[in-house]
Amino acid sequence: MPEFKDDRFDPSSAACPKLWCHITQKGVQGGAVLGTFAVAPVVGLYQHFIKKEKVDALKIAEGVALTTLGSLGLTFFVGSVKLLQMDREGMEDRVYRLHHNTGQHRNDHLSQVGGALGLAAAAYFLRGNSDAKPLHYIGGASVGAATGILLHMLTRPQETKSANKMMHELFN
Repeated sequence: MPEFKDDRFDPSSAACPKLWCHITQKGVQGGAVLGTFAVAPVVGLYQHFIKKEKVDALKIAEGVALTTLGSLGLTFFVGSVKLLQMDREGMEDRVYRLHHNTGQHRNDHLSQVGGALGLAAAAYFLRGNSDAKPLHYIGGASVGAATGILLHMLTRPQETKSANKMMHELFN
């Protein structure tokens, strides 16, 4: 086991499940951001300008939800491949760094709170709607999660504004 500076945190206990939890969160967050800020506008513009229909919020929610679920599936695949390439020491090192990354904790917390608020908003606005499907609730939670991530990015302290290392971690 590698030497760690903080004796109070032991990354060797359940390193793989902790890493899977992180991977799952990133899959949901990535899909939520992509669905909310790319897919939703495209679906709305398509409905309005191409099909000449009234914009249907339920179809937009379905598009966001499917994007989030697709991203989660893709992340499971990529995460599996990446974890198969890591040794135990590499997993423990990654878990240790994630444990001490306050920016990551803040991002995850705001995303989770936003997701819960988005789900609550979807439940409120869909109450009594006989056309409501589970995908619509997932779409609402995804929009909330993406909003939480946007809030994190807009309000994070100046000293934490650095280049995102996710791609470096994913491919190295």
